[in-house]
Amino acid sequence: MPIVADTGLRSLRRLLACAALAVLAVLGVLGGPPAGAAGAAEGAGAAPGAPWRVVILTGADPTQPAAQLLVRRFREALSAAAPHGASIFADHLDSLRFEGADLAPELLTLLQKKYAGQKIDLVVGLTEFSLDFIDRHRDQIWPGAPVLVYGIDEQSLRAPATPAGLSYQPWRLQIDATLTLAEALQPKARRLVLVSGASPLDRQLAGRAAAAAAGRAEGRWTVEAWNGLTPAELRGRLAALDAGTAVLYTAMHRDRLGGAHFPVGALSAMTKVSGAPIYGLYQTYFDGGLTAGSVVDLAAVAERAAAMAAAILAGAPPATGAPLPPSCQADAAQLAAFGIDAGRLPAGCQLINARPGLWQEHRTAVLLAAAVLLLQAASIVGLLWQRRRRQAAEGNALEQRIELGRATRLAVMGELSAAIAHEIRQPLGAILSNTDAAEMMIDSGQIDMQQLREILADIRSDDLRAHEVIRRLRALLQKQQVEHAPLDLHETLAGALVLLAPEAERRKVRIEPQFNARGRAVLGDAIQMQQVLVNLVRNAMDAVDGVAPEQRLVRVSTADTAGGIELRVQDSGHGIAAEDKVRLFDSFFSTKPHGMGMGLSIVRSIVEAHGGSVRAESPADQGSTFIVVLPLAVGSAAVPEAAARWEPA
Repeated sequence: MPIVADTGLRSLRRLLACAALAVLAVLGVLGGPPAGAAGAAEGAGAAPGAPWRVVILTGADPTQPAAQLLVRRFREALSAAAPHGASIFADHLDSLRFEGADLAPELLTLLQKKYAGQKIDLVVGLTEFSLDFIDRHRDQIWPGAPVLVYGIDEQSLRAPATPAGLSYQPWRLQIDATLTLAEALQPKARRLVLVSGASPLDRQLAGRAAAAAAGRAEGRWTVEAWNGLTPAELRGRLAALDAGTAVLYTAMHRDRLGGAHFPVGALSAMTKVSGAPIYGLYQTYFDGGLTAGSVVDLAAVAERAAAMAAAILAGAPPATGAPLPPSCQADAAQLAAFGIDAGRLPAGCQLINARPGLWQEHRTAVLLAAAVLLLQAASIVGLLWQRRRRQAAEGNALEQRIELGRATRLAVMGELSAAIAHEIRQPLGAILSNTDAAEMMIDSGQIDMQQLREILADIRSDDLRAHEVIRRLRALLQKQQVEHAPLDLHETLAGALVLLAPEAERRKVRIEPQFNARGRAVLGDAIQMQQVLVNLVRNAMDAVDGVAPEQRLVRVSTADTAGGIELRVQDSGHGIAAEDKVRLFDSFFSTKPHGMGMGLSIVRSIVEAHGGSVRAESPADQGSTFIVVLPLAVGSAAVPEAAARWEPA
């Protein structure tokens, strides 16, 4: 429960209170210092051998759970430390529920009468609201008494108006730590909702939460602020959330319609309907169904303040204690309700409300059951051992068969090389035929120089054709060093299609290139890009084997996308079965009887290494399409439209 004051509101209330006090003084309502006040000003500590006399002035509703815990644990710890006992008095300002109402003059009159003639050894303020009142009026009510303030955030102590000469025991709010915890528990969540009330304090905490979220939201969260909504409005919105959202609740003392709430009570109403986990900043929020948070340990704050109070009562000078940092805590039941793995909690994070295990709840029954099971198991342990050995042997045999099958499928890699060899034989055969014709011309003695030049030109052309095929094959199969450099994607794809042409001709498959992308330069490795196309086109040719030869079509096309180039390889086959789609890119998964199951896995790894993505589409009875999206190289510009629509011969 947050109990931190708004600095601007405090200054306004101080001004109004001083004006009211001046009026009352003129009217004679306020008299001089109460009897016995002079004696109370003597000495800085409690009288030796006497019980400690302490006043606790709370700035919050005393029935609020956080205020109750802070006061109760302080009383217990201080009473335990008092050598001669302690008389502890309590008064309440209830500033949060009646924020804006200046009750200081009437309360001052009441407290002056109440403590007239009483020597108070220490005045303890709970929250910054009490600090404001004590700073203005302690000399009129408890003259000379030292003051200790706790239940105050350390940020409030940095304000220039913080009174000097008092002792403070602050706590520390770490909203960043709670957001980090939410990220760890919900790594896939991309939406962050900040929930807060409409009071000045609520708005102050909401502003701090929004600033913390904005500092880390880029690329991680989409942040929404729900400030001042009524409980009914919040319930409707929270019920529509899912596990893709994390909710950070700071506090709600009032809603936009002026309704007053306890923060824990408002949280309890929200957690009953929320479809997303709710994170918070205070330990008492777990009573309202909080899932997790880097929370202020209120009990530890109260005990630390009690230790400082004991030191002051023993004569120690005013001091400011080290801020008590929050601790990471998570509710086991809430984690389970939202399906969150508790193993994601960071080291040292405390898991609360964990259900006791079977051993803790039913130790005797567990021991008896274990004894019975051990007696029954003794008669069949031999059979179980034999069964395990047989299952292990069968598993080993199965693994060996799988490895043998993989090794056999690796032999299919020679298929493309065989098709290229067939393509090389054609120019070599033409060279041989032209050579025979030249020899016959020479043997006949009738040499036609023009015809001989044509024969030599044909031989040269066929030789270059064979040389080009071999060059492309060597580049594809023997390149070892991967080099990412700007390359013309269309030219690279055209080179791969030349290598695939013999295989397509042998299978009677028509390859239709349609290079329409205006931007063509990508940053990558040409050989790996050719390997991507070779794998996709060979898969497409396999897919159309079952259709009529005149319908065997593989279309290779490119198009512009936002910031990149889209490569599509579309076939006219029968498509992909629905149950196979989720495993298409898995290693060693294949729908072909003799497939290795590595082609698409290699395609995905190459494309992702180039900063791109690949996916498959297979509409009913329309074949299948593999879509590769690659980013353009930095500084790449579109080429003229006429050049962009170039197609390889």
